[in-house]
This record gives sequence, C-alpha cells and structure tokens, in this order.
Amino acid sequence: MPNTDVRGSTFTTAAGGFVAEHDELARDARRILDAIAALGDFAGTDETANTFRQGYSTALKKAETYVNALRDVYPEVAERLAGMKTGFDVAHWATIESLPKVSDPPEYSKSDKKFTP
Repeated sequence: MPNTDVRGSTFTTAAGGFVAEHDELARDARRILDAIAALGDFAGTDETANTFRQGYSTALKKAETYVNALRDVYPEVAERLAGMKTGFDVAHWATIESLPKVSDPPEYSKSDKKFTP
C-alpha cells in the first residue's frame, strides 16, 4: 500500500491547487465558449442544417452547464481541504497533549524507593 502524506501542509497545498484550477477552468472555458460563439451561423439554412443547429445548441448549453457546475465546486473542495487541515492540526495537537510529559517524573514510594505504578 502506498505511503500517504497527511501533513497539514498537504491539505493547504491541495486547497491552493483547487483555487488555481478554478480560476484557470473559468478563464479557459470562457475563452473556448467565446471562440465557439464567434463562429457564427456556419451550418447553413436547409433542413439538415436546422437539425444540426438544434442538436449543436443543446449540446453546447449542456457543456456550458457542466463546466460551470464543475467550476463552481472547486472553491468548495478547497474550503473542505482547508477544514481538513484544521481538523488534522487539532487531532495532532490533542495527541501530543495526551503524551506523557518528560517533566513529570515517576514518583517513588517513601517506604521502599520503588516506582509507584
């Protein structure tokens, strides 16, 4: 099984990646959709062209809807990754806090000088 790096900084890095991907996806999708719109009416005017135009228009609207939905979820993923980092940090510190302290030496019983359990 591969070793999984679960340091808190890993979550922060991944969250930043999702924010960057969100921005890039929004920019690239807009550029592509604008380029498609700039093609204009290239199908013609006969019955076959009208059938194509209807299917093409429907597919283009669906593609835009799907890309926008994907784009909109990226910030939510980044936010949840940041929350995971917080949860990881809290759990990490709780574990450290529960460890025995070096400054807390074991006590000896006064009668026989043995460790008290």
